[in-house]
Amino acid sequence: VLSSMSEGVVALDMNEHILSFNQAAATMFVKLSDTGKQQTLQEIVRDARFSRFIKKVQNSNIPVREDIILYQNGERILNIHASFLCDAKEKRIGTLLVLNDVTQLRRLEKMRQDFVANVSHEIKTPLTAIKGFVETLQTGAKDNQKEADRFLAIIEKHVNRLGAIIDDLLHLSRIEKENQANLIQLTKTAIKNIITSSIKICKAKADAKRIEINFTCDDLLEAMIEPVLFEQAVVNLIDNAIKYSGEKSNIQIKAVKTDSGISFSIKDSGIGISKKHLPRLFERFYRVDKARSRDQGGTGLGLAIVKHIIQAHGGHITVDSTPGKGSTFTIHLPA
Repeated sequence: VLSSMSEGVVALDMNEHILSFNQAAATMFVKLSDTGKQQTLQEIVRDARFSRFIKKVQNSNIPVREDIILYQNGERILNIHASFLCDAKEKRIGTLLVLNDVTQLRRLEKMRQDFVANVSHEIKTPLTAIKGFVETLQTGAKDNQKEADRFLAIIEKHVNRLGAIIDDLLHLSRIEKENQANLIQLTKTAIKNIITSSIKICKAKADAKRIEINFTCDDLLEAMIEPVLFEQAVVNLIDNAIKYSGEKSNIQIKAVKTDSGISFSIKDSGIGISKKHLPRLFERFYRVDKARSRDQGGTGLGLAIVKHIIQAHGGHITVDSTPGKGSTFTIHLPA
């Protein structure tokens, strides 16, 4: 029975020496299979918090459950349930540990908690501003037409921001749902048509900053995509490049066939991104510069939407960036 369990099981005597263990425990602690039952568990798992937990368990009169973070072979979170090990006369002879690797589960829980906290913050911020300006109008500012118009314009801006956040959240949820249900239908489509259409959508914003957009793409280059979704991903990336590029700058778009499929890149000469931010860049609501992003009208969901769209196409997206020199976002699609 123990050998078939997915949970790790380790039996210790009262001196903390290992009496027995199953294969799952040996997988969790590689040294366990090497040393067998010759050492204490603390000698194998050299971690101060783990050692304190074992000592607490040995001295406890009740079962104990706790999450322990270990840093051997990368960070792992183990949920450990410790109960008594007794002989036939019900005399305690040691401790039985049941170990579950809950690393992924705890990460998902944290992501959910962070997401809820971020959504609450993103919605509360404009609501607080709206409430403040409404109260100001109610207390007399409405009698001053110039001030009233200014306040109403600010309220409208925050209402539009709320609408954009909700729209992006709903869209992101729909992409995930349709992808999981295999409802996204891919068709062979000319990439050049998608680029041309995306540039037209973003042209007004680019012209306002006198930004030139150049693209290189073979007329015959095709890929299996969902045209509307893929266009949105491209538009989001171009829009991002425009937002963070200076006046009279240049954006380069290039699509080429590779050995593994198609590579599609968007390169700007904007402010760039520090390396420490790159691993989290595609997380929901993650912003490199929160104040600047909000001033630019971003919801903090644009790149998360891009990532999920590309994943729905069986591809992935990467980013290279140098602060002060610009960024290159590259979509990799399978053949």
